[in-house]
Amino acid sequence: MMRFATQSLKGQIARTKDEWRDLVRTNWSMDCEFDAQIQHDLRIVSWFMEDLRFETAELSGQQWTWIPGRGENGWRSAALVMLLVESGVIDMEQDGTRLRLTEGALLLFDASIEYAQTAHRDTRALALRIPRAALEKRGAAVHSREMFMPEVTSPDVAVLRSFIASTAAYGQHCSPHGKKLTAEHLTDLMEIVADDLNAPRRMRSSDAMLREIKRYIQRHVGDENMSVETVASAMGVSRRYLTKLFERDGSSMTRYLLHQRLARAKKILATGGEAIRISEVAWQCGFVSAAHFSNAFKNRYGVSPGELRRGQRSRLAPSGSCADE
Repeated sequence: MMRFATQSLKGQIARTKDEWRDLVRTNWSMDCEFDAQIQHDLRIVSWFMEDLRFETAELSGQQWTWIPGRGENGWRSAALVMLLVESGVIDMEQDGTRLRLTEGALLLFDASIEYAQTAHRDTRALALRIPRAALEKRGAAVHSREMFMPEVTSPDVAVLRSFIASTAAYGQHCSPHGKKLTAEHLTDLMEIVADDLNAPRRMRSSDAMLREIKRYIQRHVGDENMSVETVASAMGVSRRYLTKLFERDGSSMTRYLLHQRLARAKKILATGGEAIRISEVAWQCGFVSAAHFSNAFKNRYGVSPGELRRGQRSRLAPSGSCADE
């Protein structure tokens, strides 16, 4: 795989053992001991991309043991850690579980739970801290006390691993705008791991699942073939369960989809000018015909699409009490 750690560590100055111990204690709240029989090239680099913290390091011949506490600025309770091994071997032990990580392995774990790691000869790796809040915002709630290794033969996981590796290799030199976009995409991709059905004791609340389903609908609102069945299949849930989620929310999926399509159409009409055709707006928003679109739009907003396009925006308030969802 890509030598992402080797690339990111180019030009970094080697630290002394005392400096390294202080750094490990400060950054990770861990004690570090060295294998006297292994030569140490103690180089490290860390940086942020939005709320994601990257750190690549030479770990050869080191044993890290956990120091009680919440970590600097309470990071242990606020983030999960993903390790990606470039080369060598790392032995991890946490809560009675032992795992051996070899080249290319991914590991997701909770650093607020006591653990120890031992790196063998010629070991380099990336540690990525992912804020729990960022995952929960995307509908993924991971409540696990066990380390978890994603299945690296999965195509989805392979995409995630490649993206992490390339970001680790070159991300620190990206522009601020590039860092922002990359962090957003990477956090989205982290759902591949958080949503893995094999993740230990993974739990997802009905509210979180509903938020994710709504987000899916918003992203695919222009698909005229979208239905309860297709959404349920895409989200990996039953039609009955999806229907009940929306019922608990006081709505239905078809109603929510219609409101999202109309809201998108309203935005296009309000900003597209006179040149845009009503039939084109209907197509972009997933309606099968311009007539169906026009009727639904007028029922929702009290004006026809044509009237809105001509500037009669004062009558945009939705009919009844239902606001855009």
